[in-house]
Amino acid sequence: MPRRLACAVCALAALAVPAHGAADDIDYAAIRATKRVTALRIEQPIVIDGVLGEAEWERADVARDFIQQQPSEGEPTTEPSEVRFLYDADMLYVGGTFHDTHPDGGITNELTRDFSGRDGDLITLVLDTFRDQRNSFNFMINPAGALRDSQSYDDGRQNNADWDGIWYVKTARFAGGWTMEMAIPFKTLRFSDGEEQTWGLNIFRLIRRKNEITLWAPVPRQFTQFKVSYAGVLTGIQHVQPGRNLRIKPFVTAQASRRRSGARLWDGDAGLDLKYGLGTALTLDLTSRTDFSQVEADDQQINLTRFSLFLPEKREFFLENQGSFRIGDIDTAAGARGAPLLPFFSRRIGVGDNGSLVPIVGGARLSGKQGRYNLGFLNLQTDAEGERPGDNFTAARVSRDLGLNSSVSAFYFGRQSDGTDPFNRIAGADVHLNFRRTVDVDGFLLRSASPGEGPGLAGRGALNIKEDKYTGHLSYTSVAPSFRNDLGFTPRRDIGLTSWEFEWNFRRRTARAPVRVFTLGTEGDAVSNHGQDDLLSRVSRIDTSAEFADGGRLGVDFDWNYELLTEPFEINRGVSIPPGIYYFRQVIPSYSSDKSRWLSGNVKYTGGQFWSGTIRGLDTGIRLRASEKFAATASYARNAVTLREGTFTTELLRLRLNYSFSTSMFLNGFIQYNSIARTWTTNIRYRYTYRPLSDVFIVWNETRGPDGSPQRALIVKYTLTLAF
Repeated sequence: MPRRLACAVCALAALAVPAHGAADDIDYAAIRATKRVTALRIEQPIVIDGVLGEAEWERADVARDFIQQQPSEGEPTTEPSEVRFLYDADMLYVGGTFHDTHPDGGITNELTRDFSGRDGDLITLVLDTFRDQRNSFNFMINPAGALRDSQSYDDGRQNNADWDGIWYVKTARFAGGWTMEMAIPFKTLRFSDGEEQTWGLNIFRLIRRKNEITLWAPVPRQFTQFKVSYAGVLTGIQHVQPGRNLRIKPFVTAQASRRRSGARLWDGDAGLDLKYGLGTALTLDLTSRTDFSQVEADDQQINLTRFSLFLPEKREFFLENQGSFRIGDIDTAAGARGAPLLPFFSRRIGVGDNGSLVPIVGGARLSGKQGRYNLGFLNLQTDAEGERPGDNFTAARVSRDLGLNSSVSAFYFGRQSDGTDPFNRIAGADVHLNFRRTVDVDGFLLRSASPGEGPGLAGRGALNIKEDKYTGHLSYTSVAPSFRNDLGFTPRRDIGLTSWEFEWNFRRRTARAPVRVFTLGTEGDAVSNHGQDDLLSRVSRIDTSAEFADGGRLGVDFDWNYELLTEPFEINRGVSIPPGIYYFRQVIPSYSSDKSRWLSGNVKYTGGQFWSGTIRGLDTGIRLRASEKFAATASYARNAVTLREGTFTTELLRLRLNYSFSTSMFLNGFIQYNSIARTWTTNIRYRYTYRPLSDVFIVWNETRGPDGSPQRALIVKYTLTLAF
């Protein structure tokens, strides 16, 4: 590392030396023991208008005395919060008063359903309804009354932000802050039988202009608010039932499309989704003629690697209860490690290799909890198209809780078809062990079977440590040459992958510090063939970053790469890299500004050696928030690659426009250009939620290829949710 750069890193680290160690003295168990609040039963329903005007609110117990998680961990909040709980036979009511000495300085940037959780002021209610210190329902609102909800699993290790429940919120402002009233139907929640309920509870508040995070029951700063093993207690709820938990959701669609050939097509369809609670903890989902026409288009990507890129799931049916089939510790966006082996990847169902949708005839899903056992079952049938037969997909998993936050499970994934490739089956087991809440050990083993192929094995073991001052990761992933998983994501076979990551966090614990966190770390991976005979690739990285008081971030990464090519690699049209050994180094500086501002941006530069030549990459974006109703985001990525074998440039342009008429009506536009595919795509979506989980969608899709001829589709979809 050059001397001047080393001096700069040391100087930046000196700014972030911890001011004191008060956070080390926090007795979380003692504080948690005091965090109990009792809900008051009422006879008449509350009018949800955001104003706590009913006399019952004054008689209710109060959750107060919030404690900072950031910036001054363990200190009292600078802006008091008071939250009260009422209930009747059907609803849990939550009333909150959130004081603010500078209410005009509050930040509210969005009205959209499932708004961004860290770009503005926010309240989160976390309910561990089984009080198993593992799972929770989460309800988030901002001062404008926008809604966001999620489910969390494994004590906050996994969070499904795509779960949607039926609930109601209104907010109001006053001279000293803002108030809210929330009503959650008991039939939205799942909880155990019993005359009296005792639930885990936490309440999270973000005051964005200060970047201050406070919680009613404090959680160590290295964890999120969904770490329910630190939650307080909500008591007093008696003689309530979750109802039949039956939802019927019929839908109809109509579509007019124009092919590139000029042919015009008209089409329509109808279908039904049904959700039914079996007892208090199991949920059965049935779907017929499953439709995803309203789903936002995939983000275009430029692939300069030899392997498949990961595209996230966006379809509602698969996003719900996805924790049932999430195995191991793998983060699909985990830096240099990427996603080397996902046992279950739902995009294998109903999505073709080219990204086109394959019709799903119907299917069933069963998920939930019975005592210490967690159950997940999924079966779906896709339709035949032309000469391609339909496929039947099955996923099943049973896990058992061990202790506070550990578990062991067995699972099966399979594809069955009447075609020339009749089946692929995966059986396996996994284990998760948690120690001291900060150390996780994960492992899983898979065995595949396919006709005409021998059995294949794959597995992974990982150790993760998450402390306030440092985090660590070490893992090994093995994939045999004969392993095949038609329901998973396996970008490389015949490998043994060792991955590591270690980061030190130097924190300032006062609000006045310009740099709140300085991070210095190293990460990387080394890939050999399955027999460990040859080193195929290795990347080693040193990363440094500084997080500022306003949430901005400045970082510099240094990469050292080794690649062994055993066969030619076509990196671009007409440009192939020959077999051989390649060493290359890169430097990657980046900066992102405070996203809560009306104007924010980010920029990242990649420069240095690349295969037989060089790369100069620029990835930049800018976001304009004219008001809480309108936001525009533009991003541009460009790679200029100069190799001995040829020179080429890639460009990727994205433009997003979002307008919210209210908290229930939205208009979104998404335009993309990909220079490799030489394609423009446009996706415009109008959504009106006329009642909870009931929507009208109008969607316009257009694709223009290299010849300029468009392919267009106009889709109208109507859904109605009936809850019982």
